[in-house]
Amino acid sequence: MEASAVEKIVMDGLEGSSCVATDLTGTMDHWNLQISWAGFEGLPLLEQHRKVLDVMRPFMSEGDNSVHAVQIKTTCPAAS
Repeated sequence: MEASAVEKIVMDGLEGSSCVATDLTGTMDHWNLQISWAGFEGLPLLEQHRKVLDVMRPFMSEGDNSVHAVQIKTTCPAAS
């Protein structure tokens, strides 16, 4: 799966988010995901990661298995 496809999956699943996906192994199935989303505001880190995994699950072992692993970094956008 291409990085742009992974980013689209996340941004479609977490409306209003931004995502940068980086291939960690060169096999395009292990991803570092850096996600910024206002919806993370006030959520504990574990809950933030669960939100991301809920979006990715159909592409992981519980789905088509096109993504083997994700490393997740979440942030909230800075208040303007």
